Amino acid sequence: MSDYKHGAYGDVVQSNRIADQSAGSAFVYIGTAPIQQSAEGYKYVNRPVVCRTFAEFVKYFGYSDDWATYTLCEAAYVHLRLRGIGPIVCINVLDATPFLATALDITNGTITVTLPTGSDVSRVVMGSVIVSKGDSETVPSSKYTITTNAAERKLILTETESGAFGTGTASVSLFQVADPATGITAKVIGATDGAGTNTGIWAVKNVYPLTGMIPAFLGVPGFSSEPTVHTALLEASHKINGHWDAFVYADLPLTGTGSAALSMDQAVTFKNENGYTADNEKVFFPMLAANDGNKYHLSVLAAANLQRLMAANDGIPFMTSSNTELPEAQNLWFGMKADNRVFDDDIINEKLNKRGVASAAFVGGRWVIWGAHTASYRWEENANEINVSETCTMMLYYLSNDFQARRAVDVDKPMTKNDIESLISDEQSRLDNLVKAGALTFGEVYSSDTLENLTDIMNGDHVFTFNVTTTPIAKSLTIQVNHVLDGYYTYFDVEE
Repeated sequence: MSDYKHGAYGDVVQSNRIADQSAGSAFVYIGTAPIQQSAEGYKYVNRPVVCRTFAEFVKYFGYSDDWATYTLCEAAYVHLRLRGIGPIVCINVLDATPFLATALDITNGTITVTLPTGSDVSRVVMGSVIVSKGDSETVPSSKYTITTNAAERKLILTETESGAFGTGTASVSLFQVADPATGITAKVIGATDGAGTNTGIWAVKNVYPLTGMIPAFLGVPGFSSEPTVHTALLEASHKINGHWDAFVYADLPLTGTGSAALSMDQAVTFKNENGYTADNEKVFFPMLAANDGNKYHLSVLAAANLQRLMAANDGIPFMTSSNTELPEAQNLWFGMKADNRVFDDDIINEKLNKRGVASAAFVGGRWVIWGAHTASYRWEENANEINVSETCTMMLYYLSNDFQARRAVDVDKPMTKNDIESLISDEQSRLDNLVKAGALTFGEVYSSDTLENLTDIMNGDHVFTFNVTTTPIAKSLTIQVNHVLDGYYTYFDVEE
């Protein structure tokens, strides 16, 4: 096998001998958000919400620059603000619990609410506070203000309109957001009971019924580097709602045992030992230090870049996010100082790309996402036409998901021979258009109905076969520079 190549190369050959020549997909993010900043954020726990703008995300979930604690904020910032591309579907798993205090004294127009031991007033959803007078009449929030005393776990409610609280006692109810540092991994993983109750990662089952969007791309930044989360993510990515197949964007951890920083070799070892090796995922290492002071997960940046490519190509995922620009990049970030360390694309190729790990590199005079392979790719062992690029699997999923979404309306209707021929003609036309657009190099549709499966046909089960060839990528471009004698003949103006 020839040397692994990824990039643009040049070979100087000191000889005059010429060498022989021989597929409306949703980007879904599961994580945590500061819903205490949103008046009604507590209503959307484990519920997919479509966010088309950054302002819309803030409306539903609030926003914090503390991305390590509130992971959905990074995804929203990158897609909706940094790249200006959307929508994204966000599933917040950070829940809120109700709290009720009754018979609170009203003293000089003030009500003091003391929260239980262990509570944090900063996690109170201020928009959820309801004050009820003794007769259960609700006091409008415009008639009082709320201040806090964090040390004593107190909320102080003060009338802005004399007599608004009435006299005697009052009741106060509110919601408190759970501690994002307690049991959060289990909440991210979530569960499904198979009967309509889905939480955490498994809430991707709720995306299509509640939003009408196909959950085609899944990300869990900040948590996907944990093997238990990653395992659940892969399990949930197949046949969502019995139909949809999703592609996963995941990150490898920056640290290992004892919080020691992982080297590139150690990251690859972690990847292989913990099952980050699926055909339908792309994994990234390390993170990106940016000139805006932020530290970005490469999985999020790559997903946002992919979404921009898809937006420019009618939603068809036939162009890889590899070699797309990262204008905010400053350097790779390993969770430690990297002074005087320069990682060129040759190091990234040899240490990561050829082992199925994507990263970032300075190539062609700019920083870019670097690596198109899926996580199953291992150059010396199993490199093939499918795992060489994420777009191969993405296109196969796109064709399957798209057919199911469009053809669902034809189910339970009569299927005549003419109907079959019409369906084949329509689907063939779609494949022909994909070939013309460069998304495929070959596409063929035919009916698999035969006398041998007559029973299936009588039972209303029809099968259509799509034979397709995805468009190969230009993984490397090599120039061979030959020194020849032809120029001397021209120089002396003589015939050869």
